[in-house]
Amino acid sequence: MAVFRPQIVLAITGVIALLILFSLAQEANRRWQIQREVSRLEQEVSDMEKSLVALQQLNEYFRTPDYKERLAREQLNFRAPGEKVVLIPERSGVPVATTKATQEQKVVSIPLRWWYLFFVDSSTK
Repeated sequence: MAVFRPQIVLAITGVIALLILFSLAQEANRRWQIQREVSRLEQEVSDMEKSLVALQQLNEYFRTPDYKERLAREQLNFRAPGEKVVLIPERSGVPVATTKATQEQKVVSIPLRWWYLFFVDSSTK
C-alpha cells in the first residue's frame, strides 16, 4: 500500500492541478483573443454600415432633379429658357507682360547668355 502514501497522493494531485491550471490559462487566452477579434469585426461592421448609409444618401441625391440639372449645366452646357449664360475667364497669378518677358528669355541661347554675362554691361539692358 505504498501507493496511497500521502506524499505520492499529494504530488500526483499537485501535478493534476498544475495541468488543469495550465489548460484553464490556455482557454482563457483563447477566449480573450476571440473576444478581441469579435470586437474588431463588430467595429468593422459598424464602419461599413455607416459607409452604406452614406452611399445610399449619395445615391438618392444622384436621383434628384437638382443633381440632373446641375450635371446637365456643367457637362452639357444646358441653360433654362430665358436664362443668359455669362462666361468668366479664369485668371492666372502671372501677368501677361511677365509671361512675354520669360518667353523672350527662353529664346536666348546659353552661349549668348554667357556672352551677356561677361561682356555686356548689365546697366545697358
